[in-house]
Amino acid sequence: MTFPKNRSNSVRKIHKRTPKSGKTVHYKRIEKTGKHSDSITGKRLQAVSSKQGLPKSSRRPNRKFGGSLTSATASRVIIIASRVKEGSMKLEDVDIRMLPYVKRMLSSKK
Repeated sequence: MTFPKNRSNSVRKIHKRTPKSGKTVHYKRIEKTGKHSDSITGKRLQAVSSKQGLPKSSRRPNRKFGGSLTSATASRVIIIASRVKEGSMKLEDVDIRMLPYVKRMLSSKK
């Protein structure tokens, strides 16, 4: 019987031939290869890691919207949120993709 850690779908089974017994099964964990991307523009995020064993503070930048938006997009969201707060721009005029982030900025300021 295999170990419980080897029974998941994130472990690849490699069948090997051996000289004496014929066949054995080796298990190799599959590495995650999905790249982290900006949720608004789709650009690849820098300084974001998926490695297991690292603390959460080491896996993403410690700034507003770190780990979900690039720094350029985050600065655009902050500028738009400040314009909405001071009244020079309406919330209806905000791009629909930026709207949840702008609302989060406005609710955290209060």
